[in-house]
Formats: sequence, C-alpha cells, structure tokens
Amino acid sequence: MIIAHISDFHLRQHLKGTSAALGRLSREMVDKVPRALEQIVEAHPDLVVVSGDLIDHPFEDMDHPDHLDAGRRDLRWFSEALSVLPMPTVVLPGNHDHLVLFHEQFQIPVDFIVKGLRILSFADAEGENHIPQRQGDERVLFDQALADQDPRPQVHLQHYLVYPRRDEGYPHTYGDAEALRTTIARSGRVRLCLSGHYHPGHEPECVDGTWFSVAPAFCEAPHRWRLYRLDVDGRTLTWEPRQLGQA
Repeated sequence: MIIAHISDFHLRQHLKGTSAALGRLSREMVDKVPRALEQIVEAHPDLVVVSGDLIDHPFEDMDHPDHLDAGRRDLRWFSEALSVLPMPTVVLPGNHDHLVLFHEQFQIPVDFIVKGLRILSFADAEGENHIPQRQGDERVLFDQALADQDPRPQVHLQHYLVYPRRDEGYPHTYGDAEALRTTIARSGRVRLCLSGHYHPGHEPECVDGTWFSVAPAFCEAPHRWRLYRLDVDGRTLTWEPRQLGQA
C-alpha cells in the first residue's frame, strides 16, 4: 500500500495577514499547494493523508464575523484544490483550523478499508493549556477498534503526536500519549500511526511493532511531504522524503 502524507499549510488567502510564526509562508500556499497536489497525483498513492492545519485561522477574535467569512472562503478554496485527488483522501483538522467551519466543509471518513488495511481517522482537539486530548467519540472509536473482532491491520491518522513526546515550547503530544501507545502495543493491530502538528517532523520509527511518523510542515521551506510504502502484511515500512519541485 502506498500512502502520501502532507500536513500543516497554515494558508491564508481571504484571511488577512500571515502566520505570526516566522517561516510559515501562509500567503504562498495558494500557489504551492496545487503544485504539491499535482506531484502527489503523479505518485499514484492508494491513500492521501492531509493531517491538519489547513488554514491559519487567527486565534484572536476567532469568531469575529470577518474572520468567519474569510476562513470559510479559505476552507472552500482548500476543498476545491483537493478535489483533483482521484484516490481516497483523509483531511483532518488541526489546532489552527476553526473546527466548526472545518466540519461544515469536510466530511472525515472515520473507519474504512484500503488495500485490506483498516484506516481510522481521529479528529481530536486541544484541551486545557493546549494539551491535545483524545476523548468523547474519538476515544470510543479508538478503544472499540482495538478491542473488536475485526482482525485487519490498522493505520491510525491524527493531527497530534502519539509518539514521540515533543513538548518543547508547546505541547504537541497527547497528554496521555503513553497510555494510548500502551493500548496500541497491547492490541498488536496498528501498523502505522501518522501525525502532523510538530513542524520539524519526525522520521518513521518502529516502537513495539507500530511505525510512528510525523510529517514536516509543508508551509515551511523546502515544502516537504512524504510517500510511504507499507508491505501487504503491514509490518515493513519504506518511505521517501519528497518536496515541492522534486521529480
């Protein structure tokens, strides 16, 4: 199975200004995202994962009418851009996406099958002190999928990090990540766990039989994404770092 993974765009087109964080090229994304999607189509993946922070919605006055109108238009632009992808695609919200507007525009495929692998998508959110949480319906889905009678290997998709712990300067990892990872390891079902959010990224690493990978932020030069090849048995992963303009 071939998976394309791209994350963290922080786009602003109709929203005014740019990201407050240096290096996030929010206003260049309108040009660069379609070019990256063309490269992804040329790679012929079986699945595309877009793991959050499509938009750089302002945290200040998040629900101001002007921000809501512009944010809705930027998400609509993103949805239209992604429509060029002919293969199954999962688009997840990040902490910089306005969740109400996101769910107006995107329907997340939660539990489905690709190439004999069970794909599970988790639309989690930050909790107190910006610490990511898996709770409510997302936690029920997680617990049930790891305990039910479906024997198919699983791939888990989320914006936040289950592994590794990266909380320097900002809490990127779930508060109870160790408990989540223990449950994953005990189940023996999860072959691959993909995240975004942590902009430097983390190269794929196998821990207790599960591969964990964090895509680098596309919004920062050189505008990187990844291509994974997961063997039929789901236990061997090879991957290629890709970037905008790379053949």
